[in-house]
Amino acid sequence: MTERSGPAGWLDRWGEHPLGPALLVLFAVLEASVFPAPTEALFLALALVRPARSWRMAALATLGGAAGAAAGYWIGAALFDPVARPVLEWNGLLPRFHALGEVYRGHLVVALATSGYTPVPFLLYTIGGGAFGVPFLPFLAGAALGRAIKYAVLAALTWYLGPAVRAFLERHLVVAALLVTAALVLLLVLRR
Repeated sequence: MTERSGPAGWLDRWGEHPLGPALLVLFAVLEASVFPAPTEALFLALALVRPARSWRMAALATLGGAAGAAAGYWIGAALFDPVARPVLEWNGLLPRFHALGEVYRGHLVVALATSGYTPVPFLLYTIGGGAFGVPFLPFLAGAALGRAIKYAVLAALTWYLGPAVRAFLERHLVVAALLVTAALVLLLVLRR
């Protein structure tokens, strides 16, 4: 692939980096256990550069998310006061923590399966699973299902629409970046 400059070059550099898939797994683990990492952004960069590998990237992100869910569960179960509480406070999630316990008691599998599509960071679900004593195997199955659904949708979109999305980003990256930044700011404002 020839080296390009500007937005296309940025996308190519991230999407073709040899450590990209490993970084995707690491981001997925961190997103599920410690802080909301930009997993989707890296996934999209990797998948848009080569849409044919979208499904492989989705599988890697799902495996990383499941591993991170197990780590988050353990942090919530075994290290709540020294680790989980500060992580939740640092991410502004402690006020939502007890409400999650009610959700788990009423709708465990639905909560985990839809966790990829709520504005609540996944790490709240994982730490809460351990802290609230959710049975581990149903927890892990639900978390893996939720991550698989999330990344399957993204893989399907990049597989089928990848070239068109990439062309749009190459022409309008600044506009897309401003829209994403505005959406993130709005989410942060609404989260507080």
